[in-house]
Amino acid sequence: MQTEKKQKLNRAVLISTILHGLLFGILILGSLWYKYMPAAGGGEGEGEVMGAVMVDTGSAAQEWGRIQQQQKGDVEKAKREELEQRAQEQEKKQQEQQRLLQEQQRQEQQAKAEQAKQEQAKQEQLKQEQAKQEEIARQQRIAKEAEAKRIAEQAKLKADAEAKRLEAAAKIKAEQEAQAEAAKAKASAEAKAQAEAKAKAEADAKAKAQQKAQEDAKIKAAAEAKAKADAEAKSKAEAAAKAKAEAAAKAKADAAAKAAAEKASQQAALDDFMNSGTIGGGSSRSGGNQNQGGTTGSGAGRVSGADGARVGDEYAGLIKRAINRNFRGDRAALLGKVCNIKISLARDGTILDYQKVSGTDDICGPALRAVAATKKVPPPPSDAVYDKYKNPLIAFDLK
Repeated sequence: MQTEKKQKLNRAVLISTILHGLLFGILILGSLWYKYMPAAGGGEGEGEVMGAVMVDTGSAAQEWGRIQQQQKGDVEKAKREELEQRAQEQEKKQQEQQRLLQEQQRQEQQAKAEQAKQEQAKQEQLKQEQAKQEEIARQQRIAKEAEAKRIAEQAKLKADAEAKRLEAAAKIKAEQEAQAEAAKAKASAEAKAQAEAKAKAEADAKAKAQQKAQEDAKIKAAAEAKAKADAEAKSKAEAAAKAKAEAAAKAKADAAAKAAAEKASQQAALDDFMNSGTIGGGSSRSGGNQNQGGTTGSGAGRVSGADGARVGDEYAGLIKRAINRNFRGDRAALLGKVCNIKISLARDGTILDYQKVSGTDDICGPALRAVAATKKVPPPPSDAVYDKYKNPLIAFDLK
């Protein structure tokens, strides 16, 4: 901008100098041209009229000086104007710089304010974004927890179902094995019982045959002895009859005493559990009577029958006591009521089966539950006792 103004000033000075030079040249030419013009006036027409133009050199010099002064003044004016212009331009420049500085400061302040506003907006956006992310994370955490809970519940349900299935399968298998074992034990017991019954029958038949042979031999010997010595035979027969009568009387007395003792033992065994009830499956007293009357004159056979009855009654008491431990009921309310239950026992005392024979539900219910809860009683002490009590009839009557 300063170079352009300087060029304009130089052009103005140059133009002014050229114009003044032209003016000065015109004046000189004009003075020369008037020098050769004819003189005006009333001449007679003779001769030549000399015309002259007077040039005032002082005026010309003054004019030249004025021109120079004017040019000098123009130059100084131009310089002064240039200086003033430069000063104005400098002032304008300073003002512009000041304005630009103020504008820059304003823009900087505005930029800072805008930046602060943007930063605040950014922070607010970051907070919102962070809150949004936290909410998303919370929702994801809740979803994961819900999914984990759902998976855990499904796993638990699956595990419970599997456990129930395995438990049911194990129960079915155990029942099948128990039934198979019970059937096997029952078949084995029945086979053993049949074998024992067969052996017993054979032994009884053999014993009866031997007894009959012995009796026949005795009869034959007695007949021969009687034929040989009638008198001696008669005497011996009378003595034998007397001895036999005495032995029979003694045997009868012993049997009565044994029967009384057996009855007292049975009563004590029955009174020992539930204070009442009976167990069937064979009469020990009947067995005793058979042994008593089966072998005439055999004291050992009679004692064995009484011992067997006593052992059988004791085992019956064991069965009743074992079941009575599991009896749950209001004895006062059940007083005078009776329930008969038939059970089937294995050789080891396991209760294979049971069923109600007679009685009301109020007493048969607790009685059946007591049998079911017992499951097993003490095993019979011998095969003979087992044969007698493998299907006993239990009578629950509260007195």
